[in-house]
Amino acid sequence: MNSSGLVGVFGGSFDPPHLGHVEVAKSFWENFPSAKELLIIPNHSSPWKQNKKTPPETILDLVEAQFQNFPNTKVWDWEIKRETPSYTEETILELLNISSDAKLSLLIGEDNYSEFHKWKNWENILDKVHSLLVFRRFSESIPQNQNLLKFQNKIVFLQNRIIEAASVDLREELPKCILENRKPIALSPIVWDIILKNRSYC
Repeated sequence: MNSSGLVGVFGGSFDPPHLGHVEVAKSFWENFPSAKELLIIPNHSSPWKQNKKTPPETILDLVEAQFQNFPNTKVWDWEIKRETPSYTEETILELLNISSDAKLSLLIGEDNYSEFHKWKNWENILDKVHSLLVFRRFSESIPQNQNLLKFQNKIVFLQNRIIEAASVDLREELPKCILENRKPIALSPIVWDIILKNRSYC
């Protein structure tokens, strides 16, 4: 796949960002070194999850710190500042409104890939993007979603290193870790230092 001018679109809660997210970004750049940029897009809330308790400014600080050393990687705050549930189609359309000729490459985890045909206007999303990059969460080989077969020429399966980490588990674990001054394995030192300094997730 010609990656020249490609724009990676990597959304999620990032509440907090962890080393699993870092491995996805690494895999993107390893596979598409000539891409234009990678956009990290923290959402305000997911249509399928409860609203976040962590303030948007805290998440943005953590995400900025986590990805600051990646070249051509930017944090886009459009979703998290809208204060409404984040739908991928709206984000894709907004990016294309900003740059109509952008080659958007949407990154999603294998769990979301397996349920992608249940997403709002999922076929329109796949019509609009240049490619769908599926990263591993727990599988050595990702089972193909039969509902997406007609779009298979747009789908690329990444071989990112699997890190056993989930933001929801970290949020539950962090109060005790902060009390004991014990950094969770899945957090980078820079994110951990900011959490300690700001007493986030207590």
